[in-house]
Amino acid sequence: MMANNSSSFSSSTIMDRIIFRAVQPTDIPRCFDIESRSYPEDEAASKSTLQYRQHHAAPFFRCAFLIDNGGSNSYTDISSISSSNMRSPMGTTSTSNPVSRQGRSTPMNLQATLKGRIIGFICATRCSSFTAESMKSHDATGKILAIHSVVVEEKFRNSGVASAMIQDYLSAMERLNCKSGTLKVKMDKIVLMAKKNLLAFYVRNGFKAMGVSDVVHGREQWFELERDLPRGDDEKHKCYLLDCFADVNQEGSGNPAAVVLLNGTPGGQGDDEPTINNSMDDELDDIMEEDGNNNNAPTISPRGVEWMSVVAREFNQSETAFVWPVSNKQVSLELYSLSPQQQQLSAPATAFGIRYYSKSGVEVDLCGHATLASAAALFGQSNECNGNNITFYAKNDVLKAERVLSQASPSGAAAMISNQCDNSNVTLIAMDFPWKDVTAIPDGGEGQKAVLNMLSTAFFGTSIKAEVESDLMAKFIQFFNPKEQSHTLFSQHILFIGTTDAKEDLFIELTEEGHILFIGTTDAKEDLFIELTEEGFDLLRDIKVYYSALSEWEGFSRGVIICCCAGNETPPETIENGGTSRSNVNRPGNPAIDFRSRFFGPKIGIDEDPVTGSAHCSLGPYFGTKLDKKVVIGKQESERGGLVECILKKEEGRVGLVGTACVTVSGMLSMPL
Repeated sequence: MMANNSSSFSSSTIMDRIIFRAVQPTDIPRCFDIESRSYPEDEAASKSTLQYRQHHAAPFFRCAFLIDNGGSNSYTDISSISSSNMRSPMGTTSTSNPVSRQGRSTPMNLQATLKGRIIGFICATRCSSFTAESMKSHDATGKILAIHSVVVEEKFRNSGVASAMIQDYLSAMERLNCKSGTLKVKMDKIVLMAKKNLLAFYVRNGFKAMGVSDVVHGREQWFELERDLPRGDDEKHKCYLLDCFADVNQEGSGNPAAVVLLNGTPGGQGDDEPTINNSMDDELDDIMEEDGNNNNAPTISPRGVEWMSVVAREFNQSETAFVWPVSNKQVSLELYSLSPQQQQLSAPATAFGIRYYSKSGVEVDLCGHATLASAAALFGQSNECNGNNITFYAKNDVLKAERVLSQASPSGAAAMISNQCDNSNVTLIAMDFPWKDVTAIPDGGEGQKAVLNMLSTAFFGTSIKAEVESDLMAKFIQFFNPKEQSHTLFSQHILFIGTTDAKEDLFIELTEEGHILFIGTTDAKEDLFIELTEEGFDLLRDIKVYYSALSEWEGFSRGVIICCCAGNETPPETIENGGTSRSNVNRPGNPAIDFRSRFFGPKIGIDEDPVTGSAHCSLGPYFGTKLDKKVVIGKQESERGGLVECILKKEEGRVGLVGTACVTVSGMLSMPL
């Protein structure tokens, strides 16, 4: 399988001009020219063989077509040309079927001719068994799709053409196999043979290496690879809606998430993993290590990505998680994308792949509450998870979740919210996340001024434009008093402004005379972190927030955390001056709350998040240090609200996040993959 070689072409320029389509009879001379120039004589297919494959297995013969410079605007009316006369020269190929550009469907004028040429192709036939004899002919009822050639013209190799062509091919075959009424007999898998130097290339493009092939083709040794195909016929998947980090004493609390349980990799491998002898396992591992570009995990099929995006939009939850079991071999491949420290993890007995998608169908690298929901869904299925520990392999992280069965939490500290879990639909789960520090923003700097103006605009509808810095420091915070219908100045003295690690969150602190105690950002400037007095925190509850204003400052990338220490006494049921209901923080029967918080994320499309597990990677360490505690509990006071217990492991640089997940809906998803 010729897939790469040296090239001097710009991949971005080439890919902008490539379309993918089915090969037509008039394309065979060009395909044969590429085939004969790319393979040794004893391996190359003859022109008659390519004609046979195109005639009998046309849907499985696709090509990459490079449009001539300026050719995208060069159309010729062929309405008067009969099919018998459509014999184009090798430099120009006509098309009357829909094409795709870099894997996306592109509408075409059916009466149009694009000027250009074929620069690569993939052809395959169906068979009942993967043998040299069965591959000589096409069996329309065969459940195996055997690829014969993956070939790119020499000067266009190493430009991303082969990978793009493979991804288009996989997507097209998956759609073909899933579409009702298209094939009389569905296919089970795609198989191919490759030489040793291309094994890693095909693994990165979603195939599984199976071992040395028994098929003899030419003089060199070949390896077999395969990829399962989704069938799409009456395929249903268990699905759930759960409230995560919920306060079980308050109905409708927590952050909702959807979970879909799959049998195997979305659109790809199933859960039946082949058995390979140890020596062959070692040989394949050595081949992967020898490859210079082995730092990418195998990709999920294009159909799988497309399907997950559609399903997430259908659920319309803040996050939808897709979960599937992974084997030891799959885990080892996933680990290629992780850090050396993470790669030391051995494959656990209960290991699952996981991916996250937002309500808009966009993939998200990591989501705490959707991970919690996924663990709860799996723990509720005895056939899915027999133990009390789960390891999730996300896109860039290895995550661990543990079911908490007693009053003892995983760290040995008391799990203070566990006494709430007396409902069979509620599961208490502990997860392991990274510790995130908070970094102060320097006093009097441009960053501090920008933050203060942003906060004033967001909560008061106006920004403070002061010519004198001291004037700005004295006036930037004006909390709105509903009773007096006037602005009251509460704060004049700022002690600290900063950010958490990586500037993820912004964080603010003032003297006791004011309501802002701290401003900073979290690691990597991800979130803006602001601590208020409890009185100031409560006053902001009655102020309309201009969410868009909270995205104005560029000093953080994700969201704004506003928080405060929780009072020791039970607060009143209502706020006297406004009569607005307020949830009791430390009422009898509730766990003792150490801090309260809110999270705003307009930069990521979330006005206010119900409960944000990942924000507690910085909230827990901050208040644990401030209160000199190793275990703290936070209450996120959005409209829904929720509870998160934080177990601090500073020496390990980790934070244990403990919370409940309540199943509210369960059923079967009828959207075929």
